Amino acid sequence: MFPTDSEFTTLYITYLAMSIFLIFGLLKSKNKVFYKWNFLFFGIYLTIMIYVFSDSENFRYGNSLVVLFYGGIFVLSHFIIIGLIKLYKSVTKK
Repeated sequence: MFPTDSEFTTLYITYLAMSIFLIFGLLKSKNKVFYKWNFLFFGIYLTIMIYVFSDSENFRYGNSLVVLFYGGIFVLSHFIIIGLIKLYKSVTKK
């Protein structure tokens, strides 16, 4: 069961954006190890979220907000961590 509300559509777009970012990084970057590790973590929490979304019981009685929150917090924190690592590397670069 995959909800199609606007909030969930935004969540799906962020997951798509993360996967495009990681695939593009794997293909074009010189630092492929960084993107391989990030792709591994992305695959892990993507698998967890697919498992959560596959059970329709998780969307009953207002639990869809919890699913939306946890789905968003995974990808949002991953974007923030990647951004902080890139910022740190650009600042400490000599």
